[in-house]
Amino acid sequence: MQRFELTSPGGARMSVLDHGAAVDAWVPAPGAGASLVVSRAPTDRVAAAAPYCGVVVGRYANRIAGAVVTIDGVEHRLDANEGSSTLHGGAGGFDRRTWEVVDRAPDRLVLRLESPDGDQGFPGRLVATAEYRLHDASVDVVLSAVTDAPTVVSLASHPYFDLGPEPVVTVPAELYLPVDERGVPLPGSAPVDGTPFDLRGGVSVSRESGFDHAWLVPGHDARVMASLAAADGSRRVEVLSDRPSVQVYTGGSAGGVAIEAQQVPDGPHRPGVDVVLRPGQTYRSSTRWTYAAADAR
Repeated sequence: MQRFELTSPGGARMSVLDHGAAVDAWVPAPGAGASLVVSRAPTDRVAAAAPYCGVVVGRYANRIAGAVVTIDGVEHRLDANEGSSTLHGGAGGFDRRTWEVVDRAPDRLVLRLESPDGDQGFPGRLVATAEYRLHDASVDVVLSAVTDAPTVVSLASHPYFDLGPEPVVTVPAELYLPVDERGVPLPGSAPVDGTPFDLRGGVSVSRESGFDHAWLVPGHDARVMASLAAADGSRRVEVLSDRPSVQVYTGGSAGGVAIEAQQVPDGPHRPGVDVVLRPGQTYRSSTRWTYAAADAR
Protein backbone atom coordinates (compact mmCIF):
# COMPACT_ATOMS: atom_id res chain seq x y z
CA MET A 1 0.00 0.00 0.00
CA GLN A 2 1.56 3.26 -1.15
CA ARG A 3 0.82 6.74 0.20
CA PHE A 4 1.10 9.86 -1.94
CA GLU A 5 1.36 13.31 -0.36
CA LEU A 6 -0.12 16.33 -2.13
CA THR A 7 0.47 19.97 -1.21
CA SER A 8 -1.13 23.16 -2.53
CA PRO A 9 0.72 26.45 -3.14
CA GLY A 10 -0.69 27.79 0.14
CA GLY A 11 0.30 24.74 2.18
CA ALA A 12 -2.81 22.52 2.20
CA ARG A 13 -2.00 18.84 2.60
CA MET A 14 -3.71 15.67 1.41
CA SER A 15 -2.73 12.01 1.59
CA VAL A 16 -3.99 9.56 -1.03
CA LEU A 17 -3.49 5.80 -0.99
CA ASP A 18 -3.31 3.55 -4.03
CA HIS A 19 -5.44 1.06 -2.06
CA GLY A 20 -9.00 2.00 -2.99
CA ALA A 21 -7.79 5.38 -4.33
CA ALA A 22 -8.54 6.50 -0.78
CA VAL A 23 -8.15 9.99 0.64
CA ASP A 24 -6.57 9.28 4.03
CA ALA A 25 -6.03 12.87 5.21
CA TRP A 26 -7.01 16.41 4.21
CA VAL A 27 -5.77 19.52 5.98
CA PRO A 28 -6.62 22.84 4.25
CA ALA A 29 -4.11 25.69 4.10
CA PRO A 30 -2.01 26.59 5.96
CA GLY A 31 -1.74 22.85 6.55
CA ALA A 32 -1.84 22.84 10.34
CA GLY A 33 -4.27 21.04 12.62
CA ALA A 34 -6.19 17.80 12.41
CA SER A 35 -7.39 16.14 9.21
CA LEU A 36 -10.97 16.85 8.17
CA VAL A 37 -11.47 13.28 6.96
CA VAL A 38 -11.40 10.08 8.99
CA SER A 39 -8.34 7.90 8.46
CA ARG A 40 -7.80 4.17 8.96
CA ALA A 41 -4.73 2.11 9.76
CA PRO A 42 -3.36 0.24 6.73
CA THR A 43 -3.95 -3.12 8.42
CA ASP A 44 -7.60 -2.22 8.97
CA ARG A 45 -8.02 -1.22 5.34
CA VAL A 46 -6.66 -4.54 4.13
CA ALA A 47 -8.66 -6.58 6.64
CA ALA A 48 -12.14 -5.24 5.85
CA ALA A 49 -13.86 -2.94 3.39
CA ALA A 50 -16.35 -1.35 5.80
CA PRO A 51 -16.69 1.48 6.62
CA TYR A 52 -15.21 2.51 3.23
CA CYS A 53 -13.19 5.43 4.65
CA GLY A 54 -12.24 7.87 1.88
CA VAL A 55 -12.25 5.26 -0.89
CA VAL A 56 -13.68 5.34 -4.40
CA VAL A 57 -16.52 2.83 -4.60
CA GLY A 58 -17.69 1.07 -7.75
CA ARG A 59 -18.72 -0.21 -10.13
CA TYR A 60 -21.97 0.93 -8.62
CA ALA A 61 -22.09 3.03 -5.46
CA ASN A 62 -24.72 2.23 -2.83
CA ARG A 63 -27.13 -0.71 -3.16
CA ILE A 64 -28.48 -2.74 -6.06
CA ALA A 65 -31.50 -4.76 -4.92
CA GLY A 66 -31.45 -8.49 -5.50
CA ALA A 67 -27.84 -8.35 -6.72
CA VAL A 68 -29.02 -8.40 -10.33
CA VAL A 69 -29.13 -6.01 -13.27
CA THR A 70 -30.80 -6.45 -16.65
CA ILE A 71 -29.18 -4.66 -19.60
CA ASP A 72 -30.68 -4.88 -23.09
CA GLY A 73 -32.76 -7.85 -21.99
CA VAL A 74 -29.82 -9.81 -20.57
CA GLU A 75 -29.77 -10.56 -16.83
CA HIS A 76 -26.47 -10.31 -14.96
CA ARG A 77 -26.11 -11.78 -11.48
CA LEU A 78 -23.89 -9.70 -9.21
CA ASP A 79 -22.02 -10.40 -6.00
CA ALA A 80 -24.42 -10.15 -3.06
CA ASN A 81 -22.33 -8.78 -0.21
CA GLU A 82 -25.04 -7.21 1.97
CA GLY A 83 -27.81 -9.75 2.45
CA SER A 84 -29.49 -10.11 -0.93
CA SER A 85 -28.12 -6.78 -2.22
CA THR A 86 -24.93 -5.65 -3.89
CA LEU A 87 -23.35 -2.83 -1.88
CA HIS A 88 -20.71 -0.56 -3.41
CA GLY A 89 -19.95 -2.98 -6.24
CA GLY A 90 -19.59 -6.22 -4.27
CA ALA A 91 -17.22 -7.72 -1.73
CA GLY A 92 -14.32 -7.22 -4.15
CA GLY A 93 -15.34 -3.74 -5.28
CA PHE A 94 -13.08 -0.93 -6.38
CA ASP A 95 -12.39 0.05 -2.76
CA ARG A 96 -10.52 -3.27 -2.33
CA ARG A 97 -8.22 -2.80 -5.33
CA THR A 98 -4.79 -1.32 -5.86
CA TRP A 99 -5.13 1.57 -8.27
CA GLU A 100 -2.29 2.51 -10.62
CA VAL A 101 -0.90 6.04 -10.43
CA VAL A 102 -0.74 7.37 -13.99
CA ASP A 103 -0.06 11.08 -13.44
CA ARG A 104 1.31 13.05 -10.53
CA ALA A 105 2.11 16.65 -9.66
CA PRO A 106 2.65 18.37 -6.29
CA ASP A 107 -1.06 19.25 -6.05
CA ARG A 108 -2.61 16.64 -8.36
CA LEU A 109 -2.86 12.86 -8.58
CA VAL A 110 -4.53 10.63 -11.18
CA LEU A 111 -5.13 6.93 -10.53
CA ARG A 112 -6.41 4.26 -12.90
CA LEU A 113 -8.14 0.92 -12.41
CA GLU A 114 -9.03 -1.73 -14.97
CA SER A 115 -12.05 -3.88 -14.14
CA PRO A 116 -12.36 -6.97 -16.37
CA ASP A 117 -15.52 -8.26 -17.99
CA GLY A 118 -17.52 -10.21 -15.40
CA ASP A 119 -15.90 -8.47 -12.42
CA GLN A 120 -18.29 -8.99 -9.45
CA GLY A 121 -20.79 -10.05 -12.12
CA PHE A 122 -20.81 -6.76 -14.03
CA PRO A 123 -20.53 -7.03 -17.82
CA GLY A 124 -17.90 -5.33 -19.92
CA ARG A 125 -14.30 -4.31 -19.36
CA LEU A 126 -14.33 -0.98 -17.53
CA VAL A 127 -11.41 1.42 -17.20
CA ALA A 128 -11.92 3.92 -14.38
CA THR A 129 -9.88 6.95 -13.36
CA ALA A 130 -9.88 9.02 -10.20
CA GLU A 131 -8.33 12.48 -10.29
CA TYR A 132 -7.65 14.57 -7.18
CA ARG A 133 -6.77 18.25 -7.40
CA LEU A 134 -5.78 19.95 -4.17
CA HIS A 135 -6.36 23.68 -3.69
CA ASP A 136 -5.71 25.80 -0.62
CA ALA A 137 -9.28 25.47 0.70
CA SER A 138 -10.85 22.81 -1.51
CA VAL A 139 -10.42 19.45 -3.22
CA ASP A 140 -11.72 18.51 -6.66
CA VAL A 141 -12.60 14.85 -7.19
CA VAL A 142 -13.18 13.86 -10.83
CA LEU A 143 -14.21 10.28 -11.53
CA SER A 144 -14.51 8.88 -15.05
CA ALA A 145 -14.91 5.56 -16.83
CA VAL A 146 -15.16 3.98 -20.27
CA THR A 147 -16.36 0.51 -21.22
CA ASP A 148 -16.20 -1.93 -24.14
CA ALA A 149 -19.72 -3.32 -23.50
CA PRO A 150 -22.92 -1.94 -21.96
CA THR A 151 -22.71 -1.90 -18.17
CA VAL A 152 -24.02 0.08 -15.20
CA VAL A 153 -21.74 2.61 -13.52
CA SER A 154 -21.89 4.88 -10.50
CA LEU A 155 -18.49 5.79 -9.14
CA ALA A 156 -18.44 7.76 -5.90
CA SER A 157 -15.98 9.11 -3.39
CA HIS A 158 -16.83 7.98 0.14
CA PRO A 159 -15.25 10.39 2.65
CA TYR A 160 -16.15 10.56 6.31
CA PHE A 161 -15.81 14.19 7.34
CA ASP A 162 -14.85 14.82 10.95
CA LEU A 163 -15.63 18.24 12.41
CA GLY A 164 -16.00 17.10 15.98
CA PRO A 165 -18.93 15.73 18.01
CA GLU A 166 -22.55 16.45 17.10
CA PRO A 167 -21.87 18.33 13.85
CA VAL A 168 -24.69 20.01 11.93
CA VAL A 169 -25.68 18.50 8.56
CA THR A 170 -27.55 20.58 5.98
CA VAL A 171 -29.01 19.18 2.75
CA PRO A 172 -30.92 21.61 0.46
CA ALA A 173 -33.36 18.99 -0.82
CA GLU A 174 -37.16 18.82 -0.76
CA LEU A 175 -37.23 15.09 -1.56
CA TYR A 176 -35.52 12.04 -0.14
CA LEU A 177 -35.65 8.30 -0.82
CA PRO A 178 -37.33 6.22 1.91
CA VAL A 179 -35.77 2.77 2.26
CA ASP A 180 -36.89 -0.72 3.20
CA GLU A 181 -35.39 -2.93 5.90
CA ARG A 182 -32.47 -3.74 3.58
CA GLY A 183 -31.59 -0.08 3.07
CA VAL A 184 -32.81 -0.27 -0.54
CA PRO A 185 -34.87 2.73 -1.70
CA LEU A 186 -38.60 2.18 -2.04
CA PRO A 187 -40.32 3.15 -5.31
CA GLY A 188 -40.61 6.88 -5.88
CA SER A 189 -39.52 9.60 -3.47
CA ALA A 190 -41.06 11.44 -0.54
CA PRO A 191 -41.16 15.09 0.61
CA VAL A 192 -39.00 15.94 3.60
CA ASP A 193 -41.61 18.31 5.02
CA GLY A 194 -42.59 17.37 8.55
CA THR A 195 -40.14 14.46 8.75
CA PRO A 196 -36.77 13.90 10.45
CA PHE A 197 -35.31 13.99 6.93
CA ASP A 198 -35.84 17.73 6.53
CA LEU A 199 -32.24 18.88 6.75
CA ARG A 200 -32.72 22.17 4.93
CA GLY A 201 -32.25 24.20 8.09
CA GLY A 202 -29.43 22.05 9.48
CA VAL A 203 -29.70 19.22 11.99
CA SER A 204 -27.24 18.16 14.68
CA VAL A 205 -26.32 14.50 14.21
CA SER A 206 -24.52 11.67 15.96
CA ARG A 207 -23.95 7.96 15.29
CA GLU A 208 -27.40 7.31 16.74
CA SER A 209 -29.19 9.60 14.26
CA GLY A 210 -29.91 6.68 11.94
CA PHE A 211 -29.32 8.42 8.62
CA ASP A 212 -28.30 6.14 5.73
CA HIS A 213 -30.45 7.70 3.03
CA ALA A 214 -30.22 9.56 -0.26
CA TRP A 215 -31.61 13.03 -0.91
CA LEU A 216 -32.47 14.34 -4.39
CA VAL A 217 -30.93 17.78 -4.73
CA PRO A 218 -32.52 19.89 -7.51
CA GLY A 219 -30.35 20.78 -10.48
CA HIS A 220 -27.95 19.07 -12.84
CA ASP A 221 -24.75 21.11 -12.77
CA ALA A 222 -22.39 21.54 -9.86
CA ARG A 223 -24.28 22.84 -6.83
CA VAL A 224 -24.17 22.45 -3.06
CA MET A 225 -25.38 18.95 -2.22
CA ALA A 226 -24.72 19.01 1.52
CA SER A 227 -22.68 20.74 4.18
CA LEU A 228 -21.29 19.74 7.54
CA ALA A 229 -20.50 22.30 10.24
CA ALA A 230 -18.83 22.00 13.63
CA ALA A 231 -21.26 22.21 16.54
CA ASP A 232 -19.87 25.65 17.52
CA GLY A 233 -19.98 26.92 13.94
CA SER A 234 -16.23 27.40 13.79
CA ARG A 235 -15.62 25.22 10.73
CA ARG A 236 -17.64 24.09 7.76
CA VAL A 237 -17.26 21.78 4.75
CA GLU A 238 -19.52 22.03 1.71
CA VAL A 239 -19.86 19.25 -0.85
CA LEU A 240 -20.69 20.45 -4.37
CA SER A 241 -21.36 18.02 -7.21
CA ASP A 242 -23.07 17.42 -10.53
CA ARG A 243 -24.57 14.11 -9.31
CA PRO A 244 -28.37 13.71 -8.89
CA SER A 245 -28.31 12.48 -5.27
CA VAL A 246 -26.29 12.62 -2.07
CA GLN A 247 -26.13 9.87 0.55
CA VAL A 248 -25.64 10.89 4.17
CA TYR A 249 -24.53 8.15 6.56
CA THR A 250 -24.11 8.84 10.27
CA GLY A 251 -23.61 5.33 11.62
CA GLY A 252 -20.07 4.57 10.58
CA SER A 253 -17.96 2.68 13.12
CA ALA A 254 -14.98 4.89 12.32
CA GLY A 255 -16.79 8.07 13.31
CA GLY A 256 -17.48 11.16 11.26
CA VAL A 257 -20.28 11.66 8.74
CA ALA A 258 -20.14 10.13 5.27
CA ILE A 259 -21.36 12.44 2.50
CA GLU A 260 -21.42 10.66 -0.86
CA ALA A 261 -22.44 12.44 -4.06
CA GLN A 262 -23.59 9.73 -6.45
CA GLN A 263 -26.02 8.36 -8.99
CA VAL A 264 -29.41 7.37 -7.58
CA PRO A 265 -29.17 4.25 -5.37
CA ASP A 266 -30.58 1.10 -6.99
CA GLY A 267 -30.66 3.10 -10.22
CA PRO A 268 -30.78 0.00 -12.46
CA HIS A 269 -34.24 -0.78 -11.05
CA ARG A 270 -35.74 2.71 -10.90
CA PRO A 271 -38.04 3.76 -13.79
CA GLY A 272 -36.78 6.72 -15.77
CA VAL A 273 -33.24 6.47 -14.41
CA ASP A 274 -30.54 5.69 -16.99
CA VAL A 275 -27.32 4.43 -15.42
CA VAL A 276 -26.11 2.32 -18.37
CA LEU A 277 -22.74 3.25 -19.86
CA ARG A 278 -22.18 2.14 -23.43
CA PRO A 279 -19.09 1.83 -25.65
CA GLY A 280 -18.08 5.21 -27.02
CA GLN A 281 -19.52 7.05 -24.01
CA THR A 282 -17.59 8.43 -21.04
CA TYR A 283 -18.92 8.41 -17.50
CA ARG A 284 -17.76 11.52 -15.65
CA SER A 285 -18.62 13.00 -12.29
CA SER A 286 -17.20 16.11 -10.63
CA THR A 287 -17.34 16.80 -6.90
CA ARG A 288 -15.69 19.52 -4.82
CA TRP A 289 -15.13 19.66 -1.08
CA THR A 290 -14.79 23.25 0.14
CA TYR A 291 -13.64 24.29 3.61
CA ALA A 292 -14.19 27.54 5.45
CA ALA A 293 -13.37 28.68 8.98
CA ALA A 294 -15.82 30.97 10.79
CA ASP A 295 -13.72 34.07 10.23
CA ALA A 296 -13.54 33.33 6.48
CA ARG A 297 -17.29 33.23 5.87
